[in-house]
Amino acid sequence: MLNSAHVLALHDGGHVVMKDYIDAVATAFNGQGEDALAIMPRQVLWRDAEPAGVRSPSLKLSASVLRTTEVMGASIYAAHFTPGSLNMWIVLFSARDGSLEAILHGRELSLWKTGATAALATDRMARDDARVAAIVGTGYFAATQVLGLAAVRPLESLRCFSRDPARREAFARWAAANLEGVRVTASNSVEAAVDGADIVTTITTSPDPVLKGDWLAPGVHCNVMGQHDPRAREIDDEAVAGARVIVDSLVQAWHEKGELIIPLDRGVIGRDHVLGELGDVVTGRVAPRLTREDRTMFCSGGTALEYLGTCAMLARKAREAGLGQALDV
Repeated sequence: MLNSAHVLALHDGGHVVMKDYIDAVATAFNGQGEDALAIMPRQVLWRDAEPAGVRSPSLKLSASVLRTTEVMGASIYAAHFTPGSLNMWIVLFSARDGSLEAILHGRELSLWKTGATAALATDRMARDDARVAAIVGTGYFAATQVLGLAAVRPLESLRCFSRDPARREAFARWAAANLEGVRVTASNSVEAAVDGADIVTTITTSPDPVLKGDWLAPGVHCNVMGQHDPRAREIDDEAVAGARVIVDSLVQAWHEKGELIIPLDRGVIGRDHVLGELGDVVTGRVAPRLTREDRTMFCSGGTALEYLGTCAMLARKAREAGLGQALDV
């Protein structure tokens, strides 16, 4: 079994770095592109009987089989019982003989796989010469987002925005200290942060659009990472309609990504506006960008295949490093 302390020890000991996470999710999405997986979209069970809000207490679960890496398993977690809470458990089995391989626990599992997934999408979809990044949202998930971007592009500048001036200033100081050679600015508005940016990431809890398509430059790549509820969206109709859109899972995206469901219901886009899944891009079946001026967009709510890919890597690294707790089962 691995918990948060074990994952931290893997990081502190240099056994795991961001590139390991990116490689792990790339392997998982390559399996998706080769049709070598099965996935159960996230199921959400609300605690309360009355109509639930977007951030209401809930139990969430999903599962996947990754045939290329011979791993299968499930993620199950309790969310929003307190603001921002996430009690995450991942169970890994061997897809060869069905034996239990590992149980992992900790919010960090979601943190790192989310940053790595956005980094993979950026690597395969953003322009090669992208140097200016903007992040909208500076909460708990923001740090791995910018670490992931810096791992796939030689950033020259990063602009940060969140509603709380003190939090965005604190995040800007952290980013400046952790991203060598990157000029970091705390912006006073979303529009100022994204103006002329090559890469834009939204990672907020806002149920209403914080990013407008009118603010985006030609050629920009966007990662829309913060929400997975059909009633909520971080970006407006224009941002979606003006982009070449890729998702992490088609079946799950059309089930829960308000960024797509709301403009679909309004007649702004059709289902064919989504070009495919990230696995299609990884394997070369779909070209995310046809010209330098194309706007590209990755819409992600997170799937079980990313969890299994990253957790299989962590379990392997922990065994090699002699970390973890043995379970007598």
